[in-house]
Amino acid sequence: MIFKYNSYNDLLLELGRLDFVVEISEIAVRDFLKQLDQAENKEQFVKDKSSEFGIMVACDEDNQYYHQITLGNVSAVYHLTETFFYELQTEYNNISSESWSFHSNTKKLDQVLTFFRTKNRLSKSDNIDEYLIDTFNYYHQLRVYFSHKKTVSLGEITSKRNKAIKHFDQNLLDKYKVKQVPKALENIDFEDYFLFTQIAKDLALKISSIGYPEPNGLAQTKAIKKLNKYKDNQQRLNLSIERALITDFGYTKENDSDDLVEKIIEYL
Repeated sequence: MIFKYNSYNDLLLELGRLDFVVEISEIAVRDFLKQLDQAENKEQFVKDKSSEFGIMVACDEDNQYYHQITLGNVSAVYHLTETFFYELQTEYNNISSESWSFHSNTKKLDQVLTFFRTKNRLSKSDNIDEYLIDTFNYYHQLRVYFSHKKTVSLGEITSKRNKAIKHFDQNLLDKYKVKQVPKALENIDFEDYFLFTQIAKDLALKISSIGYPEPNGLAQTKAIKKLNKYKDNQQRLNLSIERALITDFGYTKENDSDDLVEKIIEYL
């Protein structure tokens, strides 16, 4: 099943906006670093650029500009995805009349997966690929490092990267149109940002789909409740409910085991 909450569509929109900014910045930063690398006096080059644009910046002899910018971009993708988790939770609760909430000191992704396991939404036939979870967790750890360098174990970063990279055979690299990712902390670049955005989108779609609202709640939504008038015509009722789900939630029935429409009808 494919089921798209509004929060999923919002995530795609926000990631698209971020992509536009990051891609333009990437070109500008690469051009700047190329000129810096070619400058005879790097400190003077930075001073001249600072004067040209009226922006005060110190010369970093270790040339960490790009690394910090990339970590910031990775962090931005994580924050947008975390916002998606919160907004999906709100939508689920509103439609399902539930009170699911997050608690502190546990990663939001872990809490999302745990919650839907209690709802029996995860199974061998309807699961989330481990590479999505492991790769997301690695880039999340980079986000934590970016914000709290002094409290993050470099060993933990390496461990999470090793767990993620084992999934990336040639088929997966080809799928995501990347060459060598996820990279180690000291080597991350635009390709990592690009991969993380794709992983975030795919993971969000899987979560949105397995996390569909409870059928009794969907039966009470305005678009579906009014379809009760077709209750004496089973075929028309089924088709009308499916069309309503498609319109409001981008619903796609992928196999015969998907009985969401039938479950909704039980509550009409």
